[in-house]
Amino acid sequence: MAKRKYIQIIGISLILLSWVFWGMILIIPFLKLGVKRSAIAITVLLIGTNAFWAGAILVGKEFMQKYQVWPKIKRWFGKKDTPS
Repeated sequence: MAKRKYIQIIGISLILLSWVFWGMILIIPFLKLGVKRSAIAITVLLIGTNAFWAGAILVGKEFMQKYQVWPKIKRWFGKKDTPS
């Protein structure tokens, strides 16, 4: 059981790390980068995307469904039931 907990911690860490990689993209336009550094930035973006999916696989389907945000946002704008 402790091994499963350790794997979930690694998965959550990878998901959080992927958000850091995506946040770095906001900084890139403000930097004067050459072609070489732009290529490095693109590589970081790709690593960040892969880190998210690797983390999602490690934490499992149940965890991802529990903390999924999109269905909650859809409910905000959905049709509201009105009493007739």
